[in-house]
Amino acid sequence: MTTQTKERRGQLFIEPNFQKRFMARLAGLTAVSTLLTGGVLYVLLAQADKRSAGEYFYVVQEAGSHPEVLSQTEIVLPALALSLAVNLTLSLVFALLYSQRLAGPIHRFKMDIEKLEKGAPVKPAFHLRPGDEFQDLGRAFDALLKRLLEKGFLKQP
Repeated sequence: MTTQTKERRGQLFIEPNFQKRFMARLAGLTAVSTLLTGGVLYVLLAQADKRSAGEYFYVVQEAGSHPEVLSQTEIVLPALALSLAVNLTLSLVFALLYSQRLAGPIHRFKMDIEKLEKGAPVKPAFHLRPGDEFQDLGRAFDALLKRLLEKGFLKQP
């Protein structure tokens, strides 16, 4: 394993451009779906408040004070906003972690293809770690490299 490969494994961003685009797209999709879910729930709660006039919750702030009247929407909305914010945050964290699993194999493919383009020797054994994505693509690329080596189109490493 080369020093550059060891250094890359410890980095959060292996292929920064790919990972940033991936995270931005996933964050955008998550934000849209989160806002749509929140909007639908808000509309449903508002409709429920209109239909069930008089069904309000009484909240006492302090002992001996007058109760505060809150509708269902006023009680549920802060919890909804918090859960949607947590959803978006967790989605971004998972997007970062998953983009690493994608970026590692992409980086290896890119490096080997660049070596092939320059005519440098490439090992005909392209293996990915067991948890990496693109296992089928890795096996196909490995088979291609072996076939090119057999035909004499590749230099022996």
